[in-house]
Amino acid sequence: MKRRSMVTGLAAVIAVSLTACGGAGSSTTASTGATSQETTAGMTASASGKSYDIVYLSPSTASNFWSQVEVGILQAKTDAEKEYGITINYTLTGPAEEQQTEEYITAFENTIALNPNAIVTATLSIDPTVPKAREATQAGIVLNFVNCGIGTGDDGANEDCYNEFYYCSNDTIGEMAGQAFLAAMKAKDIPMEGGVIGVNMNAENEALEHRIQSFRDYISANAPGLEMTETYYNGNNTEKAQTNAENIIASYGDKLIGLYSGNNITADGVCQAVSAANLGKSFVSVGVDSDDIEVSALRSGTLDAIIVQDAYTQGYNCMMNAILTVMNGKNPEEKKQINCPPTIVTSENIDSEEVQFMMNPAIR
Repeated sequence: MKRRSMVTGLAAVIAVSLTACGGAGSSTTASTGATSQETTAGMTASASGKSYDIVYLSPSTASNFWSQVEVGILQAKTDAEKEYGITINYTLTGPAEEQQTEEYITAFENTIALNPNAIVTATLSIDPTVPKAREATQAGIVLNFVNCGIGTGDDGANEDCYNEFYYCSNDTIGEMAGQAFLAAMKAKDIPMEGGVIGVNMNAENEALEHRIQSFRDYISANAPGLEMTETYYNGNNTEKAQTNAENIIASYGDKLIGLYSGNNITADGVCQAVSAANLGKSFVSVGVDSDDIEVSALRSGTLDAIIVQDAYTQGYNCMMNAILTVMNGKNPEEKKQINCPPTIVTSENIDSEEVQFMMNPAIR
């Protein structure tokens, strides 16, 4: 119920900004009451009864994370149809797995050919996506990126090729992972010097690399006595992630105090390796994103913390923005990149209502 209030409140703020898009941020935020009602009423009157085609081009239709994004997208669709009296013809497309880059680009091309009113998508491969994004935008399609775009956070790269980007800062994710790692070390009375941390990631991706570097920077600044391994990449393959973790464990032995995993696929493999090695309580493991394997590992104590993105809110905001942009002919946001911060999930807060909804969202 609390989450519902938050996202619908955002929609109201977006609606307000439609009449004050060119003004200062404080003026836009302060516009309430009659202005919001007039804007919403005007949009409803002009859009009521209309139909719009919107496609969610997912980088992985089999992924738990991208499915959570879709739940937010579908909730925004439901809310907008009810609020504005419109019909949204919704389509889901994309490859089964994230590593199928060629299939993703082909799906992008096919989606552009359909000429929908809007596309909501995410990409794990920036370079081949940029020309497709430019093509879609030049064709008049409202293109929004969610979580993974064609720039790194708010750097503004390629922003002429899309309408809006809702993301979770990878720098913030890495920093929070570092905080969680050191907090777990302190709780377990592990010395802050002399130990080695194994670093694991799925792929050498420009945006995702920030999760690694910001983690390294945080550890170096706050626990300079600790060492970190080179980054072990696994090609987004759980078995390879497990093998990498096993090799790190074998190579560093008693000096190894823990492992950091930069995404959920990596964490899945690492958790299996840690569990099999029976490393005990004097070991720390921190992962990113969430899936059933990570949650189970967190509950069993194999994983100490997960840095969880709010996939639902990212999807909801991205879809609602696309809908309002199509309806109004103008992007309601003043900034083209909006950060949606993550949450540190541990055994202490995993069963809270807020965290449970964030990790297992459902359409209402």
